[in-house]
Amino acid sequence: MPTSTEDIRQAFAVLPDLPVAVDDWHVETGMDWTEHSAVWVRGTLYDPRIDAATHSTLRAAIRNVVRLRSGNKISI
Repeated sequence: MPTSTEDIRQAFAVLPDLPVAVDDWHVETGMDWTEHSAVWVRGTLYDPRIDAATHSTLRAAIRNVVRLRSGNKISI
């Protein structure tokens, strides 16, 4: 993976227009069970009681950051 976990985490920290406030980001990289490069992202939300549409928008924003920073396609 051509980028670091810190680079990805910092990109999340400056994301504009998130649908919900995120307190902290935890990013890990490694190999998944199929031996492909993988990124795992966990965000700590200020208010975890979000609706499905907001959750979906946040998930899409996370995927876009990882795609842009890693230069890799993401399997969903």
